Amino acid sequence: MSARGSSRSSLVLGLALGGVLLGHTAAYRLLLPDAHTRALELAASGHGYLSGANVVGLVSAVVALAALFLGGVLRTTETAPRDLAWRLIGFQVAAFCAMEVLERITSGGGLQHLPAVLLIGLPVQALIAVLVAFAARLLLRVAAAIADLHGRTPTWAAASLAIPGDAVAPRRPDRTGSPPGRAPPSFLVAT
Repeated sequence: MSARGSSRSSLVLGLALGGVLLGHTAAYRLLLPDAHTRALELAASGHGYLSGANVVGLVSAVVALAALFLGGVLRTTETAPRDLAWRLIGFQVAAFCAMEVLERITSGGGLQHLPAVLLIGLPVQALIAVLVAFAARLLLRVAAAIADLHGRTPTWAAASLAIPGDAVAPRRPDRTGSPPGRAPPSFLVAT
């Protein structure tokens, strides 16, 4: 895989990881609005790792957005976000399903609440993926505008400043003899 394809995959992975965790949080907040009830359900269903995973997801999403922005400003990539929403939806839905099943299997909590979680969680994941793709498109447009501004020469920089040649050359003393600066006293040097 080329470096360009690899960087594009890394961007999608970073955005999708942040998106799936954001969607996971939003789905559970919609499903269980009461914070205490939600905390109990999350603890009982194997979500103990989630605070650390949310930090990793947030960092990866921020890094991916920064790379996307800088790639747009520097025009080092030609990332077209029109397919990004479908890629993010596919990844986030699959990752959310896998997360939920694995969480319930590892905690021994059973699958009894899984259909309700998926009923809320899957549309939330799709919505978050579309919003992330929209944010990425907006970010790329801003980056392109900045890159266009960066490529132009401002009118004040195009103005030339005439400097006479004598003003640039170092000034030489009119005296003859020893060079200016520190030297031993003349009575020590005289023979």
